[in-house]
Amino acid sequence: MSLFEKVKSFPSVNEMKGSFGEWMTKYYSKHFTDALILHDVLIDGGNGYTSQIDLIMIGAKGIYVVEVKMFEGAKIYGNGKSNKWYYYRGGKKYEIYSPLRQNKKHVEYLKNMLSDFGEIPFYSVITLLCDDFKVENINDNSQSPDTVVCNTLVSMTRGIQLLIKNKEDVLNEKNKQEIFNFILEKQHHGKAVRVEHKQQVKAYKESIEEMKNAKICPYCKTDLVLRKGKFGDFYGCPNYPKCRYTLKTDK
Repeated sequence: MSLFEKVKSFPSVNEMKGSFGEWMTKYYSKHFTDALILHDVLIDGGNGYTSQIDLIMIGAKGIYVVEVKMFEGAKIYGNGKSNKWYYYRGGKKYEIYSPLRQNKKHVEYLKNMLSDFGEIPFYSVITLLCDDFKVENINDNSQSPDTVVCNTLVSMTRGIQLLIKNKEDVLNEKNKQEIFNFILEKQHHGKAVRVEHKQQVKAYKESIEEMKNAKICPYCKTDLVLRKGKFGDFYGCPNYPKCRYTLKTDK
């Protein structure tokens, strides 16, 4: 049975992510025996919002923050310097917010939450379950990478192993258990808070569409500027190259 067949066998789309998280927890518990693993963790984010993390692995080398995206039958293209990534499926092109940027925020929020534990290495792991992908500019420091992007669970395992190659142990069993217990205690629990989180996500997506219609950069909240490019006119963020958001003209 393939991975996607396993996923399809889950009861419903709403329950799928939680069930898959449990499956991944068991899978990686076997491959990273030194790690304590939590899945589907809801913590405080920024500006009063919550942040949902698919998988947190607390190992001897540090903490791995995992974001999982499912794109069956799709090919994904992205750039670490851009907020917008794309995937192609069935001859159509779709736009998505950069999973890299999304997971960087998850890492930031989790770091803030665990600030009292001192300097701990954090690693960002993005797993795009898709047919194929091509992404560039993933790590700011190629000499000491802290981020990996992959499209299978096997390559995710290998990617993590490459990230921590020759790295020293920084957490002992006691440290790991203390961090694990702290996250368990501080994370948000209950159906009501998860319903509220989904409403926040929905409202955020709606606000993005409203800003696009108003020709406003959804990330910098500034008016877009009409520019001329090699393939015609387009709207771009005035904060380029820091922000590379673009929008096609109505023509």
